[in-house]
Amino acid sequence: MRVKPSRNIGLTKYIFPSESVGLYLHVPFCKHFCAFCPYHKLKYDPVLAREYVGLVIKEYRLHELKQFNSLYIGGGTPSGDPELLKRLLNFLRDDVSGEIALEVHPLDASTEKLREIKALGVNYVSLGIQSFSDEVLEHFGRDHSARDSFLALKNSIDAGFDFVDVDLVFDPLSFTSESIQNDLESAMRLLPQQISVYPMMRFSYTKFKNTRNDSKNELKIFDGLDEIADRNGYERDTLWTYRRKDLNKRYTSVAREFYLGLGLSASTFTGNVFATNTFSLDHYRKSLAEKSLPIGSQFSLNVFQGALYYSFWAFYAGRLDFSRLSGFFPGAAKKLRFLLEWLRIMGYLTRRDNLYLLTRRGRRNFHRTEEWLTYAFIDPLWRKLRSEGSQL
Repeated sequence: MRVKPSRNIGLTKYIFPSESVGLYLHVPFCKHFCAFCPYHKLKYDPVLAREYVGLVIKEYRLHELKQFNSLYIGGGTPSGDPELLKRLLNFLRDDVSGEIALEVHPLDASTEKLREIKALGVNYVSLGIQSFSDEVLEHFGRDHSARDSFLALKNSIDAGFDFVDVDLVFDPLSFTSESIQNDLESAMRLLPQQISVYPMMRFSYTKFKNTRNDSKNELKIFDGLDEIADRNGYERDTLWTYRRKDLNKRYTSVAREFYLGLGLSASTFTGNVFATNTFSLDHYRKSLAEKSLPIGSQFSLNVFQGALYYSFWAFYAGRLDFSRLSGFFPGAAKKLRFLLEWLRIMGYLTRRDNLYLLTRRGRRNFHRTEEWLTYAFIDPLWRKLRSEGSQL
């Protein structure tokens, strides 16, 4: 894998191998910073937020592709500024054929605000509840209460969105397994379509630096959560999400086949390029003024590396359609088939025609791999881009 310099990268446009491309928009503004959150964020300022809308529109106009199968809006706290959200969705909405999904802070999930959000065309929401325990919320540095969490979920269900996801986070180094079990059962009582349960990642630039996840204990916790989910009509749909058994759709901003990222720190995957936008607002402004893509880091992938990256996120969702993969990466098909068959023989995968699925053993090892990737690649990349952004 070849890493290009993080500044003055000469890429002028992205070329995708498929018409099935998702769009991700990062809104970095937060009124409150949480202790565990690793994502790029800026202190909310209404003047800066208005400027940001114009910058995102400038970036979008640099791209040739103008049709997307989904739009996921994350942050930051993208639900915190209704006017910013309205202006961006009015600009982007007609170019999206599928779901329009938004991360919603519990304090923004009042009946009135949710009605406004729905009127903008948002039909999928993900509630950043994290926990239904005041003690756990304080540990994570959240600015809402357990009561706010319950009310946000009830209001979102009542609002009639097509899909409601609940985000929960657990820290087994600080709380027993009963804590996240209680959170999962509390969420399931109101029957949201999906519940995402994440072991807290201990990024090197957060409050929880210098500690590491206990994967063995986390796997035991997920075994217990699987039993609770089954009793309540849910099943593990992706590595860390539970979906109602009566549904066949999901909320996911990461398991897109190919995607274009807009905004500060947003990432793009084209099959042969993985790029992340700059974390620096000054660099973002300057690049757009020069009508160049605001890339902070770019990885050029050969055909086998691109196929591996594609396969990784397919397995995050539990399965890989080899016929689709070989259509996108024909030059890697033979080599990758050999690798997949070896993994099948080793007991990590099963095969049903051209569909490869993770076994229980495979999922457990994928859990470890996901955490290894976070600390070996994502954490140092984001730390580097954060550092460069603060120096520009």
